[in-house]
Amino acid sequence: MAFPSVMLLMCLAVGLSTCRAEGEDNQIQVPETTGDEQENPLTETVAEDTETPDQDLQTVTVEPSNSGSPEKACEPNFYLVMKELGVLQERQKATARALDETNRKLEASEKKIADLNSTLTEMRTYEEQRQVAFSAAMPTTDITGPVNVLYSLVYKHVLSNIGGHYSPVTGYFTAPVRGIYYFSFSSFCWGGDGTSGGSLYRNENQVVSWYGYSKNHPISGSNSAILLLQVGDMVNVRLWDKSKISDNGNKYSTFSGFLLSPM
Repeated sequence: MAFPSVMLLMCLAVGLSTCRAEGEDNQIQVPETTGDEQENPLTETVAEDTETPDQDLQTVTVEPSNSGSPEKACEPNFYLVMKELGVLQERQKATARALDETNRKLEASEKKIADLNSTLTEMRTYEEQRQVAFSAAMPTTDITGPVNVLYSLVYKHVLSNIGGHYSPVTGYFTAPVRGIYYFSFSSFCWGGDGTSGGSLYRNENQVVSWYGYSKNHPISGSNSAILLLQVGDMVNVRLWDKSKISDNGNKYSTFSGFLLSPM
């Protein structure tokens, strides 16, 4: 931004130098007189009077030279350059103010864009958090149980596992966010002398259960629950001791759940 000012100062210096040079060239040169000319001034005057006795005396007017003071002759150019320099400085200040205003607007726009990106990220995260659902079945024709302990069932045949929060290795679902979840399970056991029963557990707390007994007919049962879970809470289905559960390719025994709403 200072380049035009520097150029004007250089032009001003060159202009002053030129004015001084011209003033020196325009000074009146007084010719030197020889000794003879100094000795006979009257002779030349008499001769001139003799040649033109009747001629009126003519007055020779010597016009004054404006180059006597080079600084004064250059004064108009100096003030003109200074005036132009002042105009350029004002323009420079106006341009700087405009650039500052533009920078402020750009910063404000960048902040708005950053806020929008943050909002979009939160919305995307929220949508990803809402996409939590699973469903799995026990893909075996064998009967599990009876057992003498509270046995955690593992539903290895995964039908869906959106979000990947159900483990077909452990049979546990782990809550990824705090929210309201819905869970359901179903059970089946072939006919014979036996009992089928179990419960849905949140961490180590029993929530809801199923139970059935029959000597001659198959046993089935189901239940469901809506739970408020914290991040990291674990939910699974456990078979009671001395109980049995079975299944085949029809997938009668299942465990499902999904997120209703984050909180």
